[in-house]
Amino acid sequence: YTVSLNGTWLVNSAAHIYGTKPYDKSINPTENRFVSVAAFGEGWHNYHHVFPWDYKAAELGNYRMNFTTAFLDFMAKIGWAYEMKTVSPEMVKRESAANGRWHAASGGHHR
Repeated sequence: YTVSLNGTWLVNSAAHIYGTKPYDKSINPTENRFVSVAAFGEGWHNYHHVFPWDYKAAELGNYRMNFTTAFLDFMAKIGWAYEMKTVSPEMVKRESAANGRWHAASGGHHR
């Protein structure tokens, strides 16, 4: 219970202060790797605030730092979750190039 509370508080504090802003540099929420690990993938907050309809809440295509997405994908696989909306890579790239700190050298992903 205590770990869960601290993870939630980290999302609502550290992920709004410390980290990178690859999708929209004009807002407070950031991408924070430490918070993502502590909160099972909920630390990719800059992405979440720019694309709130994306169930993954992150651009990452793997589950290493986003356990929540892995859980939701499993629920979809067994039919318990459906109509899972996401954002196209083109839209992410366009938004990042226009408003964020886009790193073309890294293939579009933040460093």
